[in-house]
Amino acid sequence: MNNTEKTAATPQGAGKSYTVEELLTLMGPEFQRQKDVMRQCIAGLTEYAAQLAVRGHEDQLPRLRMVCIEMAEFWGLAEDDTPEGVRNMAEQYGSAFDRAVSTARGDGCAPGLGEQAVQNTLAGLELYARELRANDEGLEDWAVECEILADDLEEFAARSGPEELEAAEQQADSGPGMGMSP
Repeated sequence: MNNTEKTAATPQGAGKSYTVEELLTLMGPEFQRQKDVMRQCIAGLTEYAAQLAVRGHEDQLPRLRMVCIEMAEFWGLAEDDTPEGVRNMAEQYGSAFDRAVSTARGDGCAPGLGEQAVQNTLAGLELYARELRANDEGLEDWAVECEILADDLEEFAARSGPEELEAAEQQADSGPGMGMSP
């Protein structure tokens, strides 16, 4: 289909149809916002993994690493959409995850997971689960995994207490954080 052909009517447009080019222009900013949410979510999951590593919860780390990489692949966070670009992106996210966990283990501490990071991560997990279900391609298991992970994160945040989260927020505001820039 070329970009002058009309697409199906959209619910928002109630009967109005768009060319592919028009539709991409309309959807672009929202899709970019969603990608930013997912980047923040992956950064939060990586910080969460570092916290778990310090606390000796090694059994959860492979699952978190896999979710981060799958999430990045699903949302097309690679700058280069070629198979090599996607592989490089997966390696970059995986390496950033591994470095954060390794540093936390080596230091015996990890940057705190602040309340805002928890909220950003939960928002990303919710968005990811919703999109997985919308794709309806047998991805229900991944959606359930996101919900379980969100529950685990909420429980972890509740156990960490508001004082620890507040201290983490102040540390993040005043010093270098664990930015994820693959």
